[in-house]
Amino acid sequence: MATPPHIPKDQGLRFQRPGNAAYAKAAAAKDAAAANALLSRRNALFQDYARAHQKPAWSPSISAAFRFLIIIRVSSAMYSVIKDCDETFGYWEPLHLLVFPPGKHHASVPFQTWEYSPQFAIRSWAFIAQYLPLTKPLAYFGVGKRQIFFAVRLLLAFISSFVDARFYKAVADVFSARVGRYCLMALATSAGVYEASIAFLPSTFVMHATTLAFSACLYPARLPSSDPSVLSNPSQRPFRSERLLLATLSFAAGAIIGWPFAIILALPYVLEQLFLRADDIVANGKASNWTVSRWSTAIGAAVLAAGLAIPAFLIDSLAYGKLSFAPLNTVLYNLFSGRRGAGPELYGTEPFTYYFSNLLLNFNVFFPLALLSLPLLLISARFDPRRFQRPVLESKKGHAAVEQPSSLFSLALLRIAPFYLWFLVLSIQAHKEERFMYPAYTLLCLNAGVSLYLLRTLAEVAFVKVTKSPYRASKSSLFTTMTSSILAAGLLLGVLRCVGQLNNYHSPFDVLFHFEGYELPRVVAELFPETLNAAVQQRIARGLSPVATKEEKDYNDRGYGEENKGVSVDLTIDLSPLATLDTPVRLCYGKEWHRFPTHFLVPAGVEVEWIKSEFDGILPKHFDVIGSSAVQPADGVVKALDAALGWTWPWATVTRRIQSGFNDLNREEADRYVEANTCDYLVDLDLPHRSLASKESQYEPRYATMSEQWDRVFCGAFLDAEFSRPVVDPRDSLPSKVVRKVAAALHRAFWLPKAWPGNANVYGDYCLLRSRESRFKPASSS
Repeated sequence: MATPPHIPKDQGLRFQRPGNAAYAKAAAAKDAAAANALLSRRNALFQDYARAHQKPAWSPSISAAFRFLIIIRVSSAMYSVIKDCDETFGYWEPLHLLVFPPGKHHASVPFQTWEYSPQFAIRSWAFIAQYLPLTKPLAYFGVGKRQIFFAVRLLLAFISSFVDARFYKAVADVFSARVGRYCLMALATSAGVYEASIAFLPSTFVMHATTLAFSACLYPARLPSSDPSVLSNPSQRPFRSERLLLATLSFAAGAIIGWPFAIILALPYVLEQLFLRADDIVANGKASNWTVSRWSTAIGAAVLAAGLAIPAFLIDSLAYGKLSFAPLNTVLYNLFSGRRGAGPELYGTEPFTYYFSNLLLNFNVFFPLALLSLPLLLISARFDPRRFQRPVLESKKGHAAVEQPSSLFSLALLRIAPFYLWFLVLSIQAHKEERFMYPAYTLLCLNAGVSLYLLRTLAEVAFVKVTKSPYRASKSSLFTTMTSSILAAGLLLGVLRCVGQLNNYHSPFDVLFHFEGYELPRVVAELFPETLNAAVQQRIARGLSPVATKEEKDYNDRGYGEENKGVSVDLTIDLSPLATLDTPVRLCYGKEWHRFPTHFLVPAGVEVEWIKSEFDGILPKHFDVIGSSAVQPADGVVKALDAALGWTWPWATVTRRIQSGFNDLNREEADRYVEANTCDYLVDLDLPHRSLASKESQYEPRYATMSEQWDRVFCGAFLDAEFSRPVVDPRDSLPSKVVRKVAAALHRAFWLPKAWPGNANVYGDYCLLRSRESRFKPASSS
C-alpha cells in the first residue's frame, strides 16, 4: 500500500495509549541519554570514529566506582604497614601529642624530630591540625588510641576513594569511556596506590589534592558563553563553572598544606589556562578581550587560593612562637642548606634508575604503559590522525571565528605531561624516597590508561590495513582479548604484591598487637587483680588464664560455651591501671627504631626508649612536656597573635620548646639512649643466617638468643630481602643463572607459593623480648 502523500516516507506514526505517560517519559529520558552520550563522544579528546554509529563503550557510574574503590581502600587501611619511618616520627607522633595528654615521665610521650624544633621549623603543624576535628572528639569520648589510628586511616581511605572516583569519571568523560575503565583498574589494583592512599604523609595529601585538581582541570579550559570574546557552538563541551576554582584551590592546598614542590604538577594546567585556546572559539577581533578574560579569571582564582596560606601561617607561627611559614622554610632548606654541609642528601642518595625499579614493583605492567603514553601519542598522530580530528564546528551566522579551539592532540599532550614532568624532576635529584613519587601515582594510572587505549586503536588500524575490512575489525574479539589480558596481568601482579608485602613485613604491627592484646593484660591481671571484670574473674576461678587466647576469644565472640548461653561475654582487661605505675613499663627499640609504628599502637602507661645500635645518625627525641628546656621567645607579632588567637593552640608550651641535642646535619646525639638492662621489653629482629656470615656486632648482639637475660614473648616472620638471594653455582650456564635470579626476585617481590621453584627467601624472627629481671615477668617464672 502506498504511503499517503501528506506523510513523509522517512516518518512513522507512534500511537500512545492514554495513561502511558510514564512510558513516554522513560523513552524521552533514554533519547536524551543517547544524545548526551553522542555529544560526549564528539567532545572526547580521542575520537572513536570507527564506532560513531555503535553503542558507546560501557563505563561504571561514579557511585559504582566509589563503592568498588572503598572496599579496596578500607582493606589497605586495616592491614597495610607503615613503610616509611618519616610517616611515624614526622606525622603520627606529632598528632599523638595534640590528641592525647602526656603521661608520667616518658610514658605515652611521643617523639619529636629536629624538623619540629623552632630553630628549624620546616614541618608544618597545619598539616597535623587538619585531622583534629576527627581525632579530638574521638579521644574526648574515650575512644582508644589504636581505634583512633585506624579511624584516621579510614578517613584517608574514604577521601582517596572519593577523589579517585571523581578522577576516573573525568578521564572517562574527557578521553573516552575505555580510557576511564583502564585507569580505574590501575587505580584499584596497583600496589602503589593501595599503600600510598592511606599513608599519613603530606605526599599522600598532595596525591589526593592533585587527583581532585585533575578531576576538574582534565576538562578543557573554557570561558562562559556569556563572555563577549568567545562564540558558543553546539559541538563544544559545556562550560564548567567549577573547573578553574576547584583545580586552583586543590593545587594550592597541595603545595601549601602538603609539599611545596608539588606545584610543579600544576604547570601544564597554568599554561593551558593562560595561553592556549583549549575549547574556546575566539570571535573575530576579540583576541585581546579573550586574553584579558582568561588572565583575570585565573589571577582571581589564584588570589583566592593563596588565602589558604593565611591559616597555615597563623598555625605555624602560634606553634613555633615566631613568624613561620613552613612551606617557605622547606624550600629554603632544600635549596640552600647544602652550602653548609646539610641538606636532604645526608639521609641517603640513590641512582637515577631508582624510581624505574620502584615503580615497576608497585605498578607492574602499568608503569611501562605510562612511560609509553607519549611515544604512542606521537605514533597515533602520525598513523591515526583521525583520532584527534575535532567534529566539524557549526558556524554561527554573522560571526567569523578567526581562532579555532586548540587541537585535540595538544590538549591530550598537556594532560599526560605532568607525570613525565614529575618523574623527570625527581629522578635527577640525588635524594630519592618512594613517598616522593606519591603525588603522581594517579597520573601514572591515567597515562597507563591512555597507552592501553592507543595500543588497542593502533592494533585496530593495523588490522584494518591488513584485512582491508573495517567490518571484521568491529566484530573481532582480538582487541578485547589483548586489553583484558594486560589488565588481568596487572590485577594479578598487584594482588600478589600487596599480599607479599603483608606476609613478609607485617611483624612490627603484630608484635605491638600481641604486646597490647596479650602481654600487658597478663601484667594487669597479676598486678591489679581487683580491676578485673566478673567474666575474667570467673575464668581465674575455673583455673584458666585471665587472658583468653585468640581461639578462646573467637569462640566467645560466637557465643559458644555452656556459660555463654549464646551471648558473648566481656573478656577484655582494662589497661588503664598501668598509667598509675610510679615507674612505667619500658619498651625499648635498638636497631629496629625505624620500624617503630607509632605511640598510637602503644597503650598509655608504657614508655618507649632507644638503646644504642650501629646506627650513627640523629634519632628522634621525646617532646619536652615537663618544661625542662627554654621556650622560643615570642616577637611582637606573635604576642599579638597569642592575645587574639592563643586559645586555639593550647600546646604552645610544648611545641615552642627549644630542646638541646637537635641538629640538621644528621649527627648522632648521645642523649637519646638508655641501657638495655633498664628495659622491661625489647623489640628486636633476629637474623641467625647473618651471624654465620659476619661477626657479632658490639651494639647489635642477638638478644633473642640470650636466654639467660631475655625471654621470647612473641616472634613473627620477617623477610630479609638483602639475603634472599639464590646460591649460584659457577659451573651453571648463564641462562640457568639468570632464571634462578629472576625466580628469586619474583619470590621476594610477590607472594608466591613456597614450593614454587626458585624460592630463596630467608626470614628472620621479629621478636618481642621480656627481660628476665623485669618486675613484669610472669609470677610462675619467679
